[in-house]
Amino acid sequence: MESNFFYNTHFDYIQHWERYERHKILFQRLINILTQANWNKRIIRVPHFHLTNNDLEIHRNRFSRYIKTVDIIAKEMRQLNINYNQDRINKIIKLLTIIKNYDNEKFKNS
Repeated sequence: MESNFFYNTHFDYIQHWERYERHKILFQRLINILTQANWNKRIIRVPHFHLTNNDLEIHRNRFSRYIKTVDIIAKEMRQLNINYNQDRINKIIKLLTIIKNYDNEKFKNS
C-alpha cells in the first residue's frame, strides 16, 4: 500500500511541477508582450511623432497580434488554474486595445 501511495503522490507532485513550469513560461511571455507594448506606447507618445498610414496599419496589426496572443495565454492559464486572474487579463486587453487604436492623436491620460 505504501509504495502505491508514494507513486500517486509523486505523480501528483510531478503534475503540479509541470503546471507551475508552464505557468512561468506563459507569464514570461505575457511580461514580454507588455514590455513591447509599453515601449511602443512611449515612442508614439512623443509630442511631434506622427505615423504614416502604412506605419499606422503595421502598428494596428502588431497590437492585434498582441491581443490574440494574450487571449491564447489567458486560455492556457485558465486551464492551469495557477494564479489566474480574469480581471487582470481583461485590463491588459483593454490597455492593448487603447494603444492599438492610436490615430496620431495624443493619449488621454493613459
